[in-house]
Amino acid sequence: MPREYSRILALSAVLLLLVASPCVSFQTSKLTTTRTTITKIAMTLSSEQQLLKDDLVALASSTSRGFSASRKDRDKAKRIINELSKLSPTEEPAAAYYSDAQATSDDVVPSLAGKWTLIYTDAPDITSLDAPVSIQKLGRIGQECDPPLIKNVIEWKRPDWASSLPFSGDEDSRILQRVVTEGASTPVDNPTVDLKLVGLEISGTNGSVKENSGLVNSLLNGPAALFEQNPIKLQGPLKGPFGKFDILYLDDVMRITKTYQGYYAVNVRQEEGNEWF
Repeated sequence: MPREYSRILALSAVLLLLVASPCVSFQTSKLTTTRTTITKIAMTLSSEQQLLKDDLVALASSTSRGFSASRKDRDKAKRIINELSKLSPTEEPAAAYYSDAQATSDDVVPSLAGKWTLIYTDAPDITSLDAPVSIQKLGRIGQECDPPLIKNVIEWKRPDWASSLPFSGDEDSRILQRVVTEGASTPVDNPTVDLKLVGLEISGTNGSVKENSGLVNSLLNGPAALFEQNPIKLQGPLKGPFGKFDILYLDDVMRITKTYQGYYAVNVRQEEGNEWF
C-alpha cells in the first residue's frame, strides 16, 4: 500500500470519530480599543449593570455553564438577561460586521471582535455535548470573532476513562474543533448578525511530541498529536446559510446573544495574554 494512501486512511479514520459528535452552529484582527478606553467604559457601568452581571456569572458557575441548569435556573437567567439588554452600553454592537462602506468608525467601542469564552447557554446543541460516556471529554467552548469570520471553537480533551490506555495522549492533550462561519450585518439590521457556513478546522496540541516527529510517532501519542502534526482545514467555494443571532448586550467584558431559535449564550472576553486558543 503506498505510503501517502496509508496516511490518508489514518487521518480519515480519526476525523470520522471526531466529527461524529454534534458541532456548534456558532488571523486575529486588530482591536482598536486601548487599555485606557476599556477602563473608562468599565468605570461607566452602573451599579445596577454590575450587580446583574455578577448575578449572571454566579448563576453560570453554579449550573456548570448552564449544562446542569433547572427550569427555574433558566428562567432566572432569562430575567437577568432581559434586564441587562435594556442597559447595554453599545448602540451598534454589530458594527464590527458591517461592510467597509457601511462602517461608522474605525474605533467603535466596545467591539464584537476578539476572542470570547462561553460561560452560560441554554442551547441544547451545546449542552448535549457533555455526554457522560464519550470518546472525548468536553473542555472549554469559545468563539473567535475576526471580521468577517466567526469561528466557534470547541476544546476536546482525553476522557478520564482513557488515561491508562495506550495511544490516547497525556492529560494535557487537546483537540480544537473550529466551525468556521462568515458574519454580516448592516446599520439597518443591527443588532442582528447573519451567518454563512464556510468550513471546518481541526488542530491539536500535545506537548510530548516533537515537531515533525512523523505520522507513526503522532499516532502513537494519540489523536491530539496526530492533528498537531497534520491539522485539517476544510473550506470550499460554496457558502451555506447558518442562521443568525441578535446581540442583546455588549460591553468590553461580557457579550450576550440570542439565536433565532430563542437560545441564549453568555460569553466573556478573554484577557490579553491569557487566551486559550
